[in-house]
Amino acid sequence: MGKSSSILGVCLTLLLLVHGYKASEEETNQQKQWQGQWGNECQLDQLNVLEPSHVLKCEAGRIEIWDHHAPQLRCSGVSFDRIVIEPQGLYLPTYFSSPRLSFVVHGRGLMGRVIPGCAETFMDSPVFQGQGQSQGEKFRDMHQKVEHLRCGDTIGNPSGISQWFYNNGNEPLIIVSVSDIGNYQNQLDRNPRPFHLAGNNPQGQVWMRGSQQQPQNNMFSGFDPKILAQAFKIELRIAQQLQNQQDNRGNIVRVKGQFSVIRPPIGRGEEGQQLDNGLEETFCTMRCTDNLDDPSRADVYKPQLGYISTLNSYKLPMLRFLRLSALRGSLRNKAMVLPHWNVNANEVLYVTRGEAHVQVVNDDGKRVFDQQVSKGQLLAIPQGFAVVKTAQSERFEWISFKTDDNANINTLAGRTSLVRGLPLEVLTNGFQISLEEARRVKFNTLETTLTHSSGQFGSGRRSDA
Repeated sequence: MGKSSSILGVCLTLLLLVHGYKASEEETNQQKQWQGQWGNECQLDQLNVLEPSHVLKCEAGRIEIWDHHAPQLRCSGVSFDRIVIEPQGLYLPTYFSSPRLSFVVHGRGLMGRVIPGCAETFMDSPVFQGQGQSQGEKFRDMHQKVEHLRCGDTIGNPSGISQWFYNNGNEPLIIVSVSDIGNYQNQLDRNPRPFHLAGNNPQGQVWMRGSQQQPQNNMFSGFDPKILAQAFKIELRIAQQLQNQQDNRGNIVRVKGQFSVIRPPIGRGEEGQQLDNGLEETFCTMRCTDNLDDPSRADVYKPQLGYISTLNSYKLPMLRFLRLSALRGSLRNKAMVLPHWNVNANEVLYVTRGEAHVQVVNDDGKRVFDQQVSKGQLLAIPQGFAVVKTAQSERFEWISFKTDDNANINTLAGRTSLVRGLPLEVLTNGFQISLEEARRVKFNTLETTLTHSSGQFGSGRRSDA
C-alpha cells in the first residue's frame, strides 16, 4: 500500500510538472507569435502626443477613444480610452477581452463588478408587509459588491469581468483606462473589444472596422428572443426589451429618479489601509481599488518638489493577475523627474493637470520626443527609452499605466543611478573627461528621483529626494 502511494505521488508530481511546463511553453509560444507578428513595431524614430481619434456620444456622457493603431501604442500593446459620465449618468455593464487598469481623474461615483460564480454579498435587510396584507417577507434585492469612487482611485479589472459606473455627484465623472491588448489573457487579436451587456452603440466600433459604420448592439441582441424568454423564464415582450433594439441612448444612459442600489456609507479610512495578509485572497473578495492621490502615502515626497506614488502587485495583489501597474506623479513648477528608463515595461502617460516639457531618447541615442505635454494628452514611452520630465506650470500631474505588475525604473543621474554605480575610471575613459570632472558627474546630484531644474550647477549641494 505504501509503495502504491509513493508511485501515485510521483505520478501526480510529474503530471503537475508537465502541466506547468506546457502552460509556460504555451505562454512563451504566444509571446513569440506576438513578437513575430509585431516584431518591428517599436522601431520608432519619433513619438507624438496623442489626442482622441473617435468620440462616441451617449445620452448622459461620451466615450473618447485613442487610435490604438498609432505606432507608439501598437508598440506598447495597449489601447486607451476616456469615459465622461454626466451627473445621474450610468455607464452600462461592459466587459473586455483584455485586462484593464482605470484611474478616476475627476468627480465621484459608484462602481460595481460582477464575477460569475461569486456570491451576492450586498443585500437588503428583511422588510415585512404591513397590516391588511398577507404576512410574509417582501421582495428584497441582492447583488455583488458596490464601491464608492473618488478622485485618485485606481481600479484593476481582469478580462471578461463586467463593470459598471454611476455618477452620483454634481460634476462629471471622468475615468481613463488602459487595456493591455498584448496581455496573455487576451486570446483574440490586438484590438480593444468591448462586449456590452446592455444598451447599444449606434456608431459601432469604428476604431476597429475603419470607415465601415456598423452599429454595435448588446450581447442579448444576437440571440433569438424566444431562446432568451426560455432561458430567463420571462415573457417574450420582456425578452425583446433586453435586446434594446429601439434604444438609441448609447452605452451611458441617464437614470430617472432615485438610483437605489445597496451600498455602504462613504468611509474610506479602513479601505485605504488594507494590506496583503500573506494568504491567498479569493478572486471573489480580492480588493481591486486603491487611491494614489494621498501624498502621505507617497513613495517619494518633497514639499518643494512634489511626490510620486506607485501601485504594484505588492500593494494591490489583484495586479498580479492583470500584470499591470500604475504611477501617479505631481510636480511643482520647475521640478524635474531625473532621467530614467522603464526596466521591464512599456509606459502610457496621461496628463491630468498642467504642463511639462518632456524629452524621450530611443536605443539609437536619438531624441524622439522633445516638446510640451498638457492636460488631456497622452504619450506612450516604450520599454528602455530614457525620459525626463520638467514641470512648466504651477502644478503638473499625470498618471502612468505600465505593462508589468511590478514595473521598475533605473535612473541615469542621482544617488542610486547607473552613473553613480560606475567606477570613476570607467567614466573618465568612456567620456574622455578628467578625474575631477568625473567626480562632479558622479556625485553632484544627491537626489534619487526628483530635483530642481533651476538649481546652481556644479555646487553638489541639493536637497535629498
